[in-house]
Amino acid sequence: MDGIFTLAAQGFSVAFTAALVVVPLCIAIALRYGVVDRPGGRKTHERVTPLLGGVGVLVAAASGLAVVAWQTGPGTAVDLNLPDLSLVIAASLIMFVIGLVDDVFKDRMAFQLKLLGQILGVAVIMWPRIVHLATEGGDLKEWLYSIFFLGWFLTIVNSFNFSDNMNGLMAGLSIIAFAAAVVYLGSKDSVRSMIVAVVLVGALLGFMPYNFPRSRVFLGDAGSMFTGFLMAFVLLNMSQGFLGEAPEGDYGFSHLIPAILIMGVPLYDAAFVVLMRLVEHRPIYLGDNHHLSHRLVRGGFTPVEAVVILWGLGSFLAGIGVMAVFAKPAYRYLLLLASLLLMIAVTRVIMRFERRAGVGALGASPR
Repeated sequence: MDGIFTLAAQGFSVAFTAALVVVPLCIAIALRYGVVDRPGGRKTHERVTPLLGGVGVLVAAASGLAVVAWQTGPGTAVDLNLPDLSLVIAASLIMFVIGLVDDVFKDRMAFQLKLLGQILGVAVIMWPRIVHLATEGGDLKEWLYSIFFLGWFLTIVNSFNFSDNMNGLMAGLSIIAFAAAVVYLGSKDSVRSMIVAVVLVGALLGFMPYNFPRSRVFLGDAGSMFTGFLMAFVLLNMSQGFLGEAPEGDYGFSHLIPAILIMGVPLYDAAFVVLMRLVEHRPIYLGDNHHLSHRLVRGGFTPVEAVVILWGLGSFLAGIGVMAVFAKPAYRYLLLLASLLLMIAVTRVIMRFERRAGVGALGASPR
């Protein structure tokens, strides 16, 4: 086990250092070629900001994984069988490219085309399962699990994409969720996923100084979709048993609860804004400022304070999620219900602050 932790530390160190070095180069390239987000209209930031931060995170994560891969394999002390991640890597790169195209041609990619590209990315990682179902068929559970698998990735990718609406928010919540996953995965037989999580923590921490509290670069859709996809992959390891032979009679749904809690803030915020858009009969894919972060700012908090508050909530829910892993199914449901009630109560308090601030019409924002 010491060898695993040594590899994890090396991967983290390389990813962290690479991000610190590469992100400034990405800023320069983005400014040189005009891959930027401009203020005005529905944009709330004050100055032209480069959008290629996700490239830096990708390069940093790839560097960390390359160092780990170089020291593992047949004939070494530790064999993580990293080639088995080839479909995961290919799918994450597809997600990255789709986001990058959206960043380069900002606001000109149709939502339907973007969603189709996301489905294509998930189909890559599902390919062995698709071939099996197409050639040999499958029972109802296999088909239901395939639908769940697709929905799982699409939901998490888009919820983290939605969360990228304020400096440091999405990167910070991702660091919290990946770190919580490491705590669990480090005690189970999920070493490869743990290494991926550790490397992503390093890459995002190296990116953070350029994105918070003042932003010199945004992650962009490329960075948020790439990170969200790997988040979905890593936390899938915490959901083993869903639709399995669950003795508790709930089809293994309780196995999803720890991962849901670890990603509690992004998932809740995405569900909240989608619900608001449906209530107001607006397309769910059109950006607005119904997000909790924007409401906190309208309620009188500074953007930095709003982000730190949501980081705190994210850390609390992630801690609950880690504890839920080791709880019995009935107690997992209790923790999920208590956490949902907490978030609803927090939302009501935030909206009360917002009303007291006397803010009237709601404008639009990048997400």
